[in-house]
Amino acid sequence: MRSFKEGIKTSLPVCIGMVSVGISFGLSARHAGLSVVQATLMSMIVVAGSSQFFAVEMIAKGASPLIIIVGTFFINLRHLVMSTYIMNRLKDESFIKKLILSYVICDESFTLFSLSKKQEDYASFLGGMNLMLYTSWSLGTLAGALLMNVVSSKFADALGIAIYAAFISMLMPSLKASRKILLTVVFTALVNVLLSTIMGNGLNIIISMLTGAFFATALPDERAVV
Repeated sequence: MRSFKEGIKTSLPVCIGMVSVGISFGLSARHAGLSVVQATLMSMIVVAGSSQFFAVEMIAKGASPLIIIVGTFFINLRHLVMSTYIMNRLKDESFIKKLILSYVICDESFTLFSLSKKQEDYASFLGGMNLMLYTSWSLGTLAGALLMNVVSSKFADALGIAIYAAFISMLMPSLKASRKILLTVVFTALVNVLLSTIMGNGLNIIISMLTGAFFATALPDERAVV
């Protein structure tokens, strides 16, 4: 129980940001044509902010379901790496417990978990974090969806910037520490801007992600350069 409470305590500062981004998503989903129930259930079932924003943006643009599925797949590939690391720490836990705990693993829970000090019970610690992050994200989405008829569309668009600010804040430490990551991010962004002028409906995002990934593999290893 001590580790569970510690997980809740550790996640509280991040939960504030989760609520605000959740409100932004709820508003975006409603403006894309989703109902309050659909928007809320999407956050409760998918639990992946970046791919959810991508999905509702593509829905608003009339993209095909295939584009949304493929784009979401590539966006969420990082979860394979995050889950592998976390599950290694939980190797002594039962398979059922691992399945339950893995459901809410996200960038925030992974970062908090990987940087945490040694815990008496890693499973309970992760469970406490997951419970708070999941609740904050879901309730934030519900609040945003309900606020759609109260706030203006301009205000909703302004709140939509929150997700990009969150991405940048998570990228900044890596960008400062690695020139390779910085070059990959800049290159991928430039490719996406170029492709967005000649194609749309999400295809530009998918091609940009793939191109950026191949570009990163072509760059020399930083240790080798030094």
